[in-house]
Parts: sequence; C-alpha cells; structure tokens
Amino acid sequence: MTVGVISLGCPKNLVDTEVMLGLLRQAGFSVVTDPERAEALIVNTCCFIAAARQESADALTEAVALRRAGKTKALICAGCWPEGDAAAIRARFPEIDALMGPGDVANIVAIIKQALAGQGPAGPLSPPVYLYDDTTPRLQATPRWTAYLKVAEGCDHRCRFCTIPRLRGRYRSRTRESVLREAHSLVSSGVHEIILIAQDTTAYGLDLDGPDIGDLLTELAALPGLHWIRLLYTFPSRITSRLIEVMAKEPVICKYIDVPFQHADPEVLRRMGRPGNGDTYLELITHLRSAMPDVAIRSTFLVGFPGESEEAFRRLLHFLEAAQLDRAGAFVYSLEPGTHAAQMPGQVAGEVAQARYHELMVRQQAISLERNRAWLNREIEVLVESRSRPRGPWIGRSFRDAPDIDGSVILKAGPHRLQLGRFVRARVTKAQPYDLVAHL
Repeated sequence: MTVGVISLGCPKNLVDTEVMLGLLRQAGFSVVTDPERAEALIVNTCCFIAAARQESADALTEAVALRRAGKTKALICAGCWPEGDAAAIRARFPEIDALMGPGDVANIVAIIKQALAGQGPAGPLSPPVYLYDDTTPRLQATPRWTAYLKVAEGCDHRCRFCTIPRLRGRYRSRTRESVLREAHSLVSSGVHEIILIAQDTTAYGLDLDGPDIGDLLTELAALPGLHWIRLLYTFPSRITSRLIEVMAKEPVICKYIDVPFQHADPEVLRRMGRPGNGDTYLELITHLRSAMPDVAIRSTFLVGFPGESEEAFRRLLHFLEAAQLDRAGAFVYSLEPGTHAAQMPGQVAGEVAQARYHELMVRQQAISLERNRAWLNREIEVLVESRSRPRGPWIGRSFRDAPDIDGSVILKAGPHRLQLGRFVRARVTKAQPYDLVAHL
C-alpha cells in the first residue's frame, strides 16, 4: 500500500509529517512523493492565519479530485485545521475519510487502516498532548544534511492573536536525554546542520525544572561531526545573558537568531499580550551584537492589529530603522475566531493593513540590502545545496540563512564540480536584498 503526504505550514508541522511517515514505513507502507501514486493520501494542514487556511483548502481540493477519480482510496486531513474546526472541514470536504489533530499523530497507522476499511473517525480523537521522542521512527523529509529537531511542543504564552495553545496544548519539553540521543542519531546518519524548533525554544526545560536551552545547546555543541546548530522561534523576554554567552562561545552554534518581536509600539504590544517594547528590544539587539558582532538577527512583525494607529505604525517603522535587522518578515493581522483579539474594538481596515504591510516590507528590503552589502569582499562559509541549471551557479546557504525562510548564496565555482551537502569557502562579490553572490 502506497502512502503520500502533502505537508503545509511550519517546520514544527513538518516534523509531525516525518513522524507519521516513519510510523507508516515501519508498518509496511511504501512512501511515495507523487500524490497521484498514493493509495492513502494525508494532507497535513496549517490554520495559523486565513492565508494558511486557504492554502490548506487548496491542497484539500486537489486531493479530493484524486479521491473522486479513484486514484486515492483513503484521504486523511491532519494537523491544526481539523483540531480547530473539524465540523467546517467535514461540511466543505465530505470526501475526506478521516480527520486527525496533532494529538493523533501516534495513531496514524490505525487511522489509515480504518479509513481504508470505511471506518475512519469523524474527527480528531485525542487531545493535543502527544510528544514524540528519540524512539519514535522518523522519515526525514529535508535534504539529508539538514534536520529539524523539535525540543518541545505546545505553548503557554497567551498572545491575543494566536490559537496555537488551543490547537497544540500546554508547553511540554522533551527530556534532555531524548533530545541528545536523537541528535546523535541524526549526526550519525549524515546530518551536518540541526535546527532546534518549538513554539518557544527559549522556554525549553522550564516545565521540567531541569536543564534549560543554554545547557542543551552546550551539550549539543559537543557532538562530534555536527557542523551547525541553528536556533529558531525564540521569545524576546527569554533570551538571557547566559544564552547569548553560550551562543557566542560555541563555534558550532550559528551566530543567527530568530526572535519574533511582532511590533515595537508599547501599547500595541500590550494589547497583543506581548512583553517588552521597542526600547527593550533595541537593548537586546545591542547585547546580541556586542557579544556576536556578525550575528544575523531575523524577526517577524504583525501589522494591522486591532488598535494599531498610524502613529503606532510609524513607531514600528522608526524601530526598523534603528534596529537594522538582517532579516524581517511581516504578516497582516488575520481575525481568528476564538482569539481574544477577534473581539477587540479598533479593527483596522484591510486595505490600510495591506498598505502598511507593503510599506514595512519596502523599508526592510532596503535595510536588508545594506546589511548584505556589509559582507562584500568578505570570505564566508557556504553549505552547497543545489544547482540552478547545468553549468550554472550553485546555490547554498551561509550561517545567516535558515532554509526556506531566508535568502541564499549564489555560488560561482567555475569548472569545479561541487558536492551537495558539503561546506566550501567563498568570497562575496555582490549583494542583493535577499541573496549574496560569491565566488569559490
């Protein structure tokens, strides 16, 4: 029996996909990458914002067409969307044979078998409390040299625009021993870059009253054969001096940090339920750059949140100019049913929010270009990942680039044939807003 997965959303969702595929392969299923060849097809959905739900709906529409054509014998809708609104999915896509939430990941084999027998569950069966460990099989869906390692699941923050705590449950860390064993296994299989992920990686271990993220990073950095460790999804108020010290000290830890500030105006942040303000964030940035002068700082911002005045948005733009972030993305606020923000007064008109989004991104593009220009004529290490075309330039990433999020290094190597998954040294010769061009 062949099985395939269409995986949408964040890297945390991708790890759930890898776990499901690992369990299915262990049970004797044959994994295929082409949905049209899958007798059982899983669509692992995201519903964080309206655009993510639309992407999930589009994927389900294509999967339903395969189900109607008889190419797919069982269609399963998984992930956050069924957890959040199973009834709406059933009404819109009655052809789906089973729905499952994040808490059902460990039961994927039984769910597919029941669906094939015409006995699929009507909706998510288990509360969102599941957490995989190092004994759980995973089928890596990333390039063989890079892997995500989920150190925790769930979230205890109460950001007023977010449904994640309801969809994913309370924050729960994996044990230090489990994380280290999985990391060792990944490195033994040929992984050179491990990317730590969770809803908040900086909260790791706090619920266990044990080792924190700094302790974990120190132990991971000692693993023989590991070249890069990258930290995503940090929380600004939990980036401690000790964490910064560990990052600065350990050569294997990429001088890169992903810290979603969401905004800079103190009143907007208060309404969001977020700590801090633009001034405290600038102090954090100064601390990071003092300890790691070349650190690449990425952030994310939310524009159009209820109550965001024109003055508050201008304050955010002033913060961008002062912060000079290497990377920044933005989202337009999406009214999510069930969130506190959905009931707030002062909802910002859609066209106003869109205009603010475009203005912010244009401003940040110029800043990113200047940050990239600072690397002109400097030597940089590049992880080679692909080639644009035969005899064309190679494509890779530096320590400043997280996969599928940031830019690339366009690598000109002349007649040299490079090996994918290997590190090379190159000199930067051109800077673009998102990418660098370098010569071997």
